[in-house]
Amino acid sequence: MGSYSAANPPNVPARQMRYEDQETHDRDAHGPAVTAHERYTWIFDRGANVAEVFDSASGERVNTVDLVSPFSADPTVDLIGESPDRKFFFGTLRGPTPLSGDPHSSTGSTPGLLVMKLKAGGRDMQVRGLVPITNRDAAGVERADAHGIRVRLR
Repeated sequence: MGSYSAANPPNVPARQMRYEDQETHDRDAHGPAVTAHERYTWIFDRGANVAEVFDSASGERVNTVDLVSPFSADPTVDLIGESPDRKFFFGTLRGPTPLSGDPHSSTGSTPGLLVMKLKAGGRDMQVRGLVPITNRDAAGVERADAHGIRVRLR
């Protein structure tokens, strides 16, 4: 985490393979987030509806968290915002007909904002709620497409 600098030449620090999924399902790692003190790095995967959790210091994968919950059977978490105290993550959810990008893995069932409470020191979490959004066009097609997030202190 600490070896990046805007003054670095291109591709420095060098990339390192940390995890390679051997499953055959569609994977689309998209939204990263970090816990308090950068202890864990979370990579949210739209295609598999999971988050892979890594120890930030060692790079070791320590958990895979299922994002499917009673709030959404296909959340397709896109981008993440961390609460200022790093106790919550907020994930944007793509709808069934996203306005940006082609449909590939970015197509979900529940447009909105997923509220996730971290637990186990940041190694795990629980989905706590969903703030739905909607944007139906004249034909009634859901076009909501939460494709960005910023969390700030009030």
